[in-house]
Amino acid sequence: MRTAIFVYQTTSINIWTCESDLQLCAMNAGTVSLSEGENTQTLAPGIYKIVSSQEVKVEGASSAIDVVITTFNKTNDPDLPPLRATETFTSLDPSALQDFMAVPEAKVALNP
Repeated sequence: MRTAIFVYQTTSINIWTCESDLQLCAMNAGTVSLSEGENTQTLAPGIYKIVSSQEVKVEGASSAIDVVITTFNKTNDPDLPPLRATETFTSLDPSALQDFMAVPEAKVALNP
């Protein structure tokens, strides 16, 4: 699973995961380790992602965030970014976003 979190104003979010050793990665900043269970984070405006094997639940003020969750493989790019993100992050480079969201070890689905 690939979870993209678009944060439009500084806000607190709750992230629930049933895996350990996950990371919340920021597009233009460092990463934060997430533990199994509930994780509360205060995020500045920006674009974040979590790559996991199991579904991750993210809750926060709907006025402050958008969350897009997709399964992934090399040919299955997420439907990114939401319209509000393109309006808010006007200098967002689509190629840079695609590179950030890429999961190089993802498998390609094959048709038998």
